[in-house]
Amino acid sequence: MTSSRIRIAADSVCDLPADIAGRLNIHIIPTYVNIGRESIPDDGVSLDRERFYHELPHMKAQPTTAAPSPGDAAAFYQSILADGVDHILSIHVPEKLSGTLNAMRLGAEAVGGDRVTLVDSQQLTFGIGLQVWAAAELAAGGFGLEAVLDAIERVRRHTSVYAIIDTMEYLRRSGRVNALTASIGSLLKIRPIVSVRDAEVSAISRQRTWARAEQRLRALTLAQSPLERLALLHTANMAGAKKFLDSIRDSAPSDTLFIEATPTLGAHIGPGSIGVATLNADWRL
Repeated sequence: MTSSRIRIAADSVCDLPADIAGRLNIHIIPTYVNIGRESIPDDGVSLDRERFYHELPHMKAQPTTAAPSPGDAAAFYQSILADGVDHILSIHVPEKLSGTLNAMRLGAEAVGGDRVTLVDSQQLTFGIGLQVWAAAELAAGGFGLEAVLDAIERVRRHTSVYAIIDTMEYLRRSGRVNALTASIGSLLKIRPIVSVRDAEVSAISRQRTWARAEQRLRALTLAQSPLERLALLHTANMAGAKKFLDSIRDSAPSDTLFIEATPTLGAHIGPGSIGVATLNADWRL
């Protein structure tokens, strides 16, 4: 199977910048954010991220999120196959955390499941994006399906995603954490640092001040060196992301990205957080 016949697809939770997706012909299906009675595609256009995070603290009800429907998935895959593609490699938000992968599976079955290979990324935000990016580069470079799948696995093993959560309030509202834990965190102004790995979101550190949380995040980031790729993630906190990059500038790749995380995740996290997605250069060994 030649690279020209393999196409890479993903969902919008991957946070892959539009210019990279366009250059590598990567297809992105949007998830949805429900605000009031309106269900808005989280496609980077229909839902303005800056405006969403500005308005989020003032919304009367917590936004909810939704996966694409199986019908959306089937139409998405059919449009790709209509372009003369033999096979689609489709990488998605973990099944443990979202209904997206199941919807994509049903959509794939509707168009011929043997023409679509589904991958559970086991990651979130640009932790998915790093897998998608590498897969698309290898497919474009002439590698076959098995080689691309092997690369995705190696990228996953060498990827780390960490974030400082500015407030536990949004996680409490969404029901994603124990209410007592959230209330204690709010009262004490504790800034947890979370890690994403193997489809698990875990609090690995709890700091009393933002400065201490940044210090811990810096140590975690530098421990992943040498870095081939790095993205500074944030939810309406570009200033914080830039300040953090300045503190690790000597170890950061020259093409480090700034990514405002998708509202599909931000609805559960809230504004003010920062994080990193790293790819250790040893993944190629």
